Amino acid sequence: MTHPVVKNTAAIALPKNVTSMDDAELKQHITTTSVAFYHDQPKDIQVEAVASLGRGENCFVRVREKALVNITAVNLNKMTLNFETVLKIKKGHYSFVYLSPEVFLNSSLFTDLFFSSEFQNSLVLITVDEAHMIYLWGLVESRESKTTNSFDRQQDQGVFRPSYGSMAVRLMATNNVPLLLLSATCGPQAVDAIRSNLMLQPEDITMVNGELTRPEIRIIRVMMKSTLKSCNDLLSFYAPHTHIPANQTVPTIIYSGTRNATFQVMKVINEARHTKKHEFDPTDPFIRRFHSVTGDEDKLDNMEDYSANQFPLMSATMALGLGQNLKRVRLVIHMGRGDPSCIIQMIGRCGRDGNTGLAFILMEPTRKNGKNSLADFGDLSPNYTADGNMDALAITPVCLRVALTLNSHVGYIPLSLSDPNYIAEQAREIAQGFPACLCSNCAPKEAEAIVALAPQMTVDNMDDILAAPLTIPKDLSILTLQRKRHGNKRKRSCNLPLDAAEILAGHLVKDFEIFFQKMLGLTDEFLASDFFSIKKAKAVVGALDQIIMVTPHDVRLLESVMGGEWFPGQVDAIDQSISNWLDSDYFAGVLLSRMEHEDYIESEILRLRTNMENAAKERKLLSHANTQAKRDLAEVARKEKAQKKLEEKELARRTKVIAAEKATKEKEETRLCLEEAKKKQAEEAQAKSDERERVACLKKKEAAIAAAAKAEERAGKSRNTQDKENSIAAQYCNDSGSP
Repeated sequence: MTHPVVKNTAAIALPKNVTSMDDAELKQHITTTSVAFYHDQPKDIQVEAVASLGRGENCFVRVREKALVNITAVNLNKMTLNFETVLKIKKGHYSFVYLSPEVFLNSSLFTDLFFSSEFQNSLVLITVDEAHMIYLWGLVESRESKTTNSFDRQQDQGVFRPSYGSMAVRLMATNNVPLLLLSATCGPQAVDAIRSNLMLQPEDITMVNGELTRPEIRIIRVMMKSTLKSCNDLLSFYAPHTHIPANQTVPTIIYSGTRNATFQVMKVINEARHTKKHEFDPTDPFIRRFHSVTGDEDKLDNMEDYSANQFPLMSATMALGLGQNLKRVRLVIHMGRGDPSCIIQMIGRCGRDGNTGLAFILMEPTRKNGKNSLADFGDLSPNYTADGNMDALAITPVCLRVALTLNSHVGYIPLSLSDPNYIAEQAREIAQGFPACLCSNCAPKEAEAIVALAPQMTVDNMDDILAAPLTIPKDLSILTLQRKRHGNKRKRSCNLPLDAAEILAGHLVKDFEIFFQKMLGLTDEFLASDFFSIKKAKAVVGALDQIIMVTPHDVRLLESVMGGEWFPGQVDAIDQSISNWLDSDYFAGVLLSRMEHEDYIESEILRLRTNMENAAKERKLLSHANTQAKRDLAEVARKEKAQKKLEEKELARRTKVIAAEKATKEKEETRLCLEEAKKKQAEEAQAKSDERERVACLKKKEAAIAAAAKAEERAGKSRNTQDKENSIAAQYCNDSGSP
């Protein structure tokens, strides 16, 4: 056994003196502790599973039944999941917390609880009961169920939870807490799919296989005579309520594939018991129904009343029994073909009280597009498809108990007694000391007897019937309801002309009169017409085609049509009269006239056909001419349209050219105007510039003249001043006597 490495965690852990034990010591410790606590010896499979979980390993247990002792627990649903409950769980008030996938995945309150440190530190184990549902929900999510007929036959097995095939992320998001998976109907394909869905490697999981064979259940396969939709085959299983009261009826679950079928089952059974319309009573004391859409209160009430023996029959889909332990059930009836894994689960509801259980599997003889005989399976090699196994279970000649066990172990229904796995499983059952199987394939006569005795079966005589069905006399006072079968009666006909038919009828009457006189002689007491009238003769003639279509003639039909034989040899005499008439010249003339008429009809048909062909040719030619004329007109119209389009295009081009020329001319004129304006502006600017220069020159001249005048004036003043200074200087010199 391979043990994965266990990481250190703050969560609750086993004492070191326990974890240090070897495998043998650990299993002995588990056994001793279990006996001391539960006061019951544990099974080997339980010890092995707990030992594996004690090592911190994920474990997959395929078992037949699970039970729980009195331990504090809480079931979380929309009514009980609240903040007060969450606080109690965090404080460790409950040892077990039960919840549905809806709460596990979709409740924000539980999500907060699940990822809280208080909860994670207290969590020691996650258990998934009915683990095969992960596989079924995965089929819905991946849409693979759309192409699987066997899946569609069980309406409530996964359609209401299409998103729960992806539970891996949440299941594995723990602090290395081991995962325990429990299932009784998990084949190899489902196990591999679940392991892949949970992202577990083969070495990460320990497989513990329990004993899946249920020798206490007697399986009887019954071929249906009516359609699956009608459920009329159930009429032969139940007696009127005046013979078998409800409190004496064997506790039964009748499984159907659809929710609508559960109501049809109730309707048919109430017809069989002469209690019509009771199916509309939700508190009927005999039969009620259970499926996924049933209201929660109705589900609870029906389950409580059923467990309390308030009514014996439950019409249900696969939704009934999921995760439940119904010990009261003694009989299970499954309607129609289905996935063997689902059928195992459903018939496994019976026989849980220690008594022998009985399972009737009603199968359609044929399925559209299915395999309905051994020849359809070719060389009878193993077929691992769901649809193949569904059809194989309906026709396999091998032991049904072994076949269903092999389906769980190796994933297919064997079709041959020489199948190696079948031989090995038979040998294993013998070695294990299992009682001999009494299924309908192993004990066909006893199975037929049990089916025949089903209407008189009660809780008191069921064990006696199952023990020795061939010794129990059938209660002839019980008359089960039989549907009237409306067969397709062969339509009778006579292809003789009316006058010939009248002559033949008269011929038969006359010949019978001769026969009558030979039998009784001349008598006034009876007339030949009292025994074979013209009316009966016409009835015989009316069925002439069917009477003479075989050689020798169908005298049984002749006798039936004429109302029976009054005298020995009467039918033979009428038959001989018919033969004589058919050999007569008159009938030869009738045949000749018919041939001539047929030739005439044939020639007329040929003539009419020729006329019709000629007319058809003329119509074809006319049609061709009309078509050609239409084509010519269309061609002319097309050309006219094209020409018009060209003209419009040319006109548009010309218009565009003219517009362009006009625009160019206007642009040139505008350019010339602009140039003229610019030239004029330039001239004006030049004139202004010349004027400014002239004015400037004048101003300069004036300034120069003014400057010259000022200079002259300053020069004159300077000369005057100099003269004055010279005069003063001379005067001074004169005064001082200096030269």
